[in-house]
Amino acid sequence: MKPWFRLLGQGALLLITWGAIFEIGLRLQQYFGPLFDLEMASVNLNWESNVLNHKPAPESQNLCIYGDLTGFSYQRHYDENGVRVIDDKALLEGCRKPLSVLFLGDSFMEGYDDENTLPYHVAKYIKKERGVCLKTHNAGYTSYSPAIFVPQAKKLLPIVHPDYIVVDVDETDLYDDFARYRKLIVRNERGQNVGVKASPIGHACSVGLMEAREHPLYLMRFAAKGWLSFVHMPAVIKKNRPDDLVLFGYSQDHGADLERKYAEPLSTFQQNLQELADILKDYTEDGTRVLFIFHPHLEHLKPDAEGHVWNDLVSSTVERMCINNGFLFFDATEALKRRFGSRPEEFYWPGDMHFSFEGLEEYSNAVAAFMASDMFKRRASALDDGDQSQTPTGLGVRSADQVQ
Repeated sequence: MKPWFRLLGQGALLLITWGAIFEIGLRLQQYFGPLFDLEMASVNLNWESNVLNHKPAPESQNLCIYGDLTGFSYQRHYDENGVRVIDDKALLEGCRKPLSVLFLGDSFMEGYDDENTLPYHVAKYIKKERGVCLKTHNAGYTSYSPAIFVPQAKKLLPIVHPDYIVVDVDETDLYDDFARYRKLIVRNERGQNVGVKASPIGHACSVGLMEAREHPLYLMRFAAKGWLSFVHMPAVIKKNRPDDLVLFGYSQDHGADLERKYAEPLSTFQQNLQELADILKDYTEDGTRVLFIFHPHLEHLKPDAEGHVWNDLVSSTVERMCINNGFLFFDATEALKRRFGSRPEEFYWPGDMHFSFEGLEEYSNAVAAFMASDMFKRRASALDDGDQSQTPTGLGVRSADQVQ
């Protein structure tokens, strides 16, 4: 046998051997983990929506986007309208007529399992501290922002009929509105936002994963998933998403005249906020029934090496909109500075932007305290000064006895 032929045979045998080892290894990690999911069984196109861009599936949801980092596994359930379905019997026990509150937001509002969400903590706090019962409707979902809140509010308000509305707008929403959703908004002949189309980026990712799982060998799936992640998807993102705005780049900017520098993204953001405001005003006819809240990221609380914290470009924009429309606004930054003390990093997941369970509860309690004193009490005072029978909802929130 010729030496080159022998070497070729040995090389082929070595390649087959190592391929078999990797194939077995990948299957074992899938069985015991997985550390790197190659089944991709839950990947489908059911998330796509041409009204809300993306939507939760009604069935059980496992391991949220930050579950992999926290190691915490839980389930979430949604109704057909995208509102969380939770067990709130304990919160409503003994309540004759709870106040209905609709919560809009992104993953910070979505939260974790049933009891680790802002709406749940708010209801628990207000019942315990003020004796007032809330029926909460949590419509928060990952990466939702004002562009999506507009068609979402149009859909949910006639269904939920809330007495109060709480909207969580955060630092990511300026980027989401401009970079993710601006070109996907569908407007009618009057220029109104009637929906946000499904993302071509998300569609390409899901289709690519579905194609990768068709390979019989896990080694082939591994290679296909790697090519999708490092070659195909960066090209799709570059084609469909502008690179002139970087997530959190505007938050870290300490230059002069930021409003002029980020005029175009701010214009898109402000337009969506005002369109949402118009919908909420038409529904409530009373700004004191609408509350916009803003939460700090860790970088708002902990200075960097140069002693800088993130600016208030986003929060001040939301606050200005609230003032112009007569809405309530609560920026939790100062309250959480006091609550978190000198080690705010202990209230966020390591390597992740989201609050830990303890941080989420502290944020929720700060929001609840504001709602109890500035939302419910202010509205009760307004009703005391006028004819309660003429209010849009007929609410007279003057004491706990009147609600229970």
